[in-house]
Amino acid sequence: MHWPYETVVALEQPGIYESHYLKANSPDGQRAFWIKHTLFRPLQGPSCAELWFVWFARGTPPRVCRTDVPWERLTLGKGPNIDAGAAFMDPHQARGELGGARWQLRLTGHGPPLRHLGWGPLYTLGFPKKKILTPAPGLSFEGVVHLDGQAHAVCDWTGLRGHNWGTEHAHSYAYGNCNLWDDGVPRALDGFTVRIKLGGRPSPPLSALCVRAPEGDRELTRPWQWLRHGRIEPTAWHLRRPTTHLAMGCSAQDMVGLRYNQPKGGEQYCYNTKFAQVSLRLGERLLSSRCGELETFFPAPLPDIPLHPPANWSARDGVYDSGA
Repeated sequence: MHWPYETVVALEQPGIYESHYLKANSPDGQRAFWIKHTLFRPLQGPSCAELWFVWFARGTPPRVCRTDVPWERLTLGKGPNIDAGAAFMDPHQARGELGGARWQLRLTGHGPPLRHLGWGPLYTLGFPKKKILTPAPGLSFEGVVHLDGQAHAVCDWTGLRGHNWGTEHAHSYAYGNCNLWDDGVPRALDGFTVRIKLGGRPSPPLSALCVRAPEGDRELTRPWQWLRHGRIEPTAWHLRRPTTHLAMGCSAQDMVGLRYNQPKGGEQYCYNTKFAQVSLRLGERLLSSRCGELETFFPAPLPDIPLHPPANWSARDGVYDSGA
């Protein structure tokens, strides 16, 4: 079975968005970054790469930088290999500069991909309209991030490289992952609860969960396992399976809100933190972390979390930087 995570899907299919992203937490749990390379090919209007850099530091609002690079200025290839001028990424390195942020990173070490859609053909068929997997769930990051000229050393930060794409965003979802645990044992947790659009209405919650851990792996991803007890809240996600219980949550102050464009027009709203509290029960073992990534997504904005960039921002205005 051919898995498209090594390719750039948007090269061959218009009317699509595609995100290749990196995230990592510092070993002390105080800082994190999120770098997104989103290829956007709408049914109407110009195509581009939406480049995002988000910096998280406990106790301060997330820093958001964003720009759009026209399609004709991109160099795209297998790997994936994305060169947008302002940002570059391949499986081994990432570098870029947006506003007051500049980064130079090396990516090493990872386990086998985590495939959330447990039946192979679902990655090539028209259903579901949104595809997700995690090609590199156990990455180590080395390098440096500069913010307004101040250098932040990146030494043995733990994270992942993710990949998702689709012809439309879901109605709503909660997505979570965790690579940094309180007991220091390496584990990879990755999963979601989603409501997709069926006949113009949102479906019941559908959930998948992947866990790689010394306590035992869990691959709860087969279609007949999707209809389980998952609950989406603005700043929390709960998933309950036999012998596997997951709870993730955070405060609204730890979340950043981003505007996401739809290939068919309009926008939806993404909320993300790298500082979610995680409680994971695997059989009789209870595991915890304060460095989970939690992302929630809705068709209408939440009232208490600012959105970036502002509604009146345009790429013609130059690079958006919330810290400028």
